[in-house]
Amino acid sequence: MSGAMIIGAGQGIGQAVARRFAREGYPIALVARRDETLRAAARAVESSGVPALTLAADCADEDALRAALDRAVAEFGLPDVVVYNAAIVQADAPGELTARAHLEAWAVNVVGAHTAAAHLAPEMARRGSGTILVTGGMPEPKWQYTSLSLGKAGVRTLVRILDQRYGAAGVHAASVTVDGPVAPGTDFDPDDIAEHYWRLHGQPRHRWEHEALHTGRPAPTGVLAGLLDAWQRAFDRHRPAEVASLFSPDALFQGIGPSPRRGTAEIAAYYGDVPEGTTARADVLGEVRLSERLVSGFAEVAFTAPTGEVSRVRLSIVAENHEDAWLIRQYHAAAL
Repeated sequence: MSGAMIIGAGQGIGQAVARRFAREGYPIALVARRDETLRAAARAVESSGVPALTLAADCADEDALRAALDRAVAEFGLPDVVVYNAAIVQADAPGELTARAHLEAWAVNVVGAHTAAAHLAPEMARRGSGTILVTGGMPEPKWQYTSLSLGKAGVRTLVRILDQRYGAAGVHAASVTVDGPVAPGTDFDPDDIAEHYWRLHGQPRHRWEHEALHTGRPAPTGVLAGLLDAWQRAFDRHRPAEVASLFSPDALFQGIGPSPRRGTAEIAAYYGDVPEGTTARADVLGEVRLSERLVSGFAEVAFTAPTGEVSRVRLSIVAENHEDAWLIRQYHAAAL
């Protein structure tokens, strides 16, 4: 085991991937532009007790990047896995950036990945093994992010080229495409995304994938799953009226508290008293179709307070179809 090299070791995906490989005992080489970023990245892996090397380099500076790669190889040997996570993420529409600004974005988003791969892949091929993973995104181009869309399309093509050139010699090239804004505690939690990198690196050759797509939670299926997904999103944003709109006008409601509620106005008042910053994660345990217009079932919800304290409840729910829209007719929560 020679270790893992993380290029673009900033807060978010870069540091989450570093932690994931460090947890498996891999020595970690960390590359970033700023010293403060490198110090934070080193702290992120120190609890694993693995050797860590920090290297300052701008990925758009070919000489500096190659020098950093050489130092990492001299310290830990040819890496088992290289992760290129550097990118310039900016909002820009067609025509807003100058040609120079587009070239600067391309230099980081694509050319830096090519430089790193071209520098290390030939030796990996001679060894007969190695993994090169590039952080992708934008599974569909968006005009509001023109330079990033162009860059991520370039990343996807670069991975295919690397596979054509080095795949037969044992070098696994792949991208991890993230279809959403990365933030802890969301469907795009960096620790969840980091699992894709570990899984791709561990794939046997006959099962290699060349792109992993992270889209967050799968779309809800079933009446209650759809209702609770909408309920959760409105709850997390602290929008009491929006939460109440998911209930029928005369719904019966029993939350965690002594007093039952009835109707959307009382339900909105209940959710208005929930401390802002509280979040919920709901999982449907099962549902039964009672008739064409009624569905009943159970769910469990984990509520996380702004202090970090977690409380869990069991929900009993009846949903009713009102003019082709499903609404919660009865809601009863019991603490677990």
